[in-house]
Amino acid sequence: MKNLFLILTVLAIGFTSCENQNKDLSDQFDKLQSENDSIYQMHSELNQNHAMLMEEYKMTSQQMQGVVLEDSTWLENVAEHQVVLKRHEAQMAQHEQLLKGHQDLKGGFSNLTEEEMKAQISEMREDLDEIRNDHNSMENEHDEIKKDLEKIKENLGNQMRENNSEETSS
Repeated sequence: MKNLFLILTVLAIGFTSCENQNKDLSDQFDKLQSENDSIYQMHSELNQNHAMLMEEYKMTSQQMQGVVLEDSTWLENVAEHQVVLKRHEAQMAQHEQLLKGHQDLKGGFSNLTEEEMKAQISEMREDLDEIRNDHNSMENEHDEIKKDLEKIKENLGNQMRENNSEETSS
């Protein structure tokens, strides 16, 4: 009788600890889902900023086409910006897939084993950290590109004014 009571006690403790562990994992997952939603919103804003920067880049490139440039480094800078902006587009497409994939996990998470839950949480945490770091890098690169494009546009404007004043004084 004592053995039976001991076995039942151990089983009850085991079930209770499993339920607590599953609840903790579910809480961690919910927290990550909330973080995922927040990052998705930041991702959407970054995507909009990227689209505006692409338009500014295109306009500046078009302005440069009809002008004989005094400084050939402007062309190099614009070409470098194009490479960076294309890389950003690829990264953002990848981020979009990851973030949507995380949202899709909501439905089946409670059906996973404890080990699968832990693995899923770990993977999500790594993905979100990577996305956050990429977003910070992209924002910094966007700022640099904006500054550079403004400088190029200003120099282009100055060059065009100089060319016009030379033409009118001739």
